Amino acid sequence: MGGFIITIIIALIAGWLGNSIIVRQMPEDIWGACVVALPAAWIGAYMPYINTFGPKIMDIALVPTFLCALAAAAIFKVVRKVLKEAS
Repeated sequence: MGGFIITIIIALIAGWLGNSIIVRQMPEDIWGACVVALPAAWIGAYMPYINTFGPKIMDIALVPTFLCALAAAAIFKVVRKVLKEAS
């Protein structure tokens, strides 16, 4: 249960950072950014081979979790931009 809570906190922080770095292209506000970042944070936290580096809190690797969440924010921005231009 503690790992789940840590993952949600990391997703909130990564969503907020992604929203700040990617110039407000995330849906709605920080909660929408968290929804985008949460699945990526889970992938970064639990995928074998990438969760072996960086500091850990309650067996959750922080660096891969942040990197995956920020990557999800960047991918969302690109997809949203492409869809906006296509319509």
